[in-house]
Amino acid sequence: MRRIVIGLSTLAMLALLGVATAPAALAKPLHVKGARVKVVDPTIYDSTVGPSPGSVDSQSFAAGPYDLSEFGDQIAFGGTSRVLDNVVVQLDSWGCQSGQWNGTFAYAPTSQSLTDPCSTTPGATFSEPVTLNIYNVGAGNSVGSLLATETQTFSIPYMPSADPNFATDCAAEATQYDVPVSDFNGTWYDSARSPVTDQPIGCLLGYLNNITFDFGHVTLPNKVIYGVAYNTSNWGFHPYGDTKACYSTQAGCGYDSLNLALTNEPVSPDVGSDPDRGAVYLDTGDSGFCDGGPAGVFRIDGGSSSNCWTTDGNVDPDGPWYIPAVQFNAVNNSAPSITSLAQAAVVAGTPFSFTITTTGVPAPTITVGKLPKGLTVTQNSNGTATISGTALRTDGDRTYVVVVRAKNFRHNSVAKQRLLLTVTGGR
Repeated sequence: MRRIVIGLSTLAMLALLGVATAPAALAKPLHVKGARVKVVDPTIYDSTVGPSPGSVDSQSFAAGPYDLSEFGDQIAFGGTSRVLDNVVVQLDSWGCQSGQWNGTFAYAPTSQSLTDPCSTTPGATFSEPVTLNIYNVGAGNSVGSLLATETQTFSIPYMPSADPNFATDCAAEATQYDVPVSDFNGTWYDSARSPVTDQPIGCLLGYLNNITFDFGHVTLPNKVIYGVAYNTSNWGFHPYGDTKACYSTQAGCGYDSLNLALTNEPVSPDVGSDPDRGAVYLDTGDSGFCDGGPAGVFRIDGGSSSNCWTTDGNVDPDGPWYIPAVQFNAVNNSAPSITSLAQAAVVAGTPFSFTITTTGVPAPTITVGKLPKGLTVTQNSNGTATISGTALRTDGDRTYVVVVRAKNFRHNSVAKQRLLLTVTGGR
């Protein structure tokens, strides 16, 4: 059974209601080439959407039956860099600081539900911890072992206030799409977008925003499976429950209206590729979510032969299919070098410590030649190693020539240094 994606852009929402939305291309998530998150590092996968701010189709974790704990995809990287620096994840926020996104106005027909319209102080945010997990690809495209995980608390913006002038601001759009102006109730207005530009709609539900996970230098294979996870009142790995103060307000809790932004392939990704088109990965409490797979495990869902994640609900081997909007950025690999001093003084019978430091991406592995008796080397797994211990008084005074080597596996070159350890105080 096909599940309709919750948190749709205004055009897609109108389409679900049976309202004509003009050319079919406009009903897809907006995808503008060149409107990318500005980063210095090389991008090795990119399915992010633009422009921002705005709103796109999105996947809810909490709305209706969409009881998700984790959601993601399998991806293949482009380029040659495989040392991860950061990952950008795009979210679509439907929560309001007060009121509701589908709130009506004083002049709305009384037959409509009487709720307060969305009201948000510009710049207002709520805090939400979000986790990004990166896994190896297992046999048969299953989820393999965990490669890296990062949890950070982000300030998530609320959706902007409902446009009090929507009857005027959205009139042209309502005419273009042949719908009543009242169908735009609750929307906020982005004046930079209009039906006469390449950004076809300015009356928006949801607010597109970016969060960035800083991983440091994690070495990746050519393909991975990733998953985004966060908690809501009733879903997630550790639900908050209904005792939070926000739960009893009309606006509710911002995290219950927080969605993962979607784009579609084959238009996207721009960089890298999707090895298993038409499929996503999820952990859901609903065993019949799409393809009848098991609940409570992070697993593959759908595929190119199903209609689970097609944007139009039809089985089409050519798509388009929904995929999450993310961007993986790497750092350029660099050859190793040894940056610590090439000599040190050791006093026999006195504790000694010396740290070997290196540069290179990924962090080099250090090997050390024969040391004076009583000294040992400890690998710190961060491109450094420590020589420590107490040289024996029974050894004679001399200078030891210790060969230090630094190597990272993506380079054939090896940095080499002759470290001179001059021992005094012995026999």
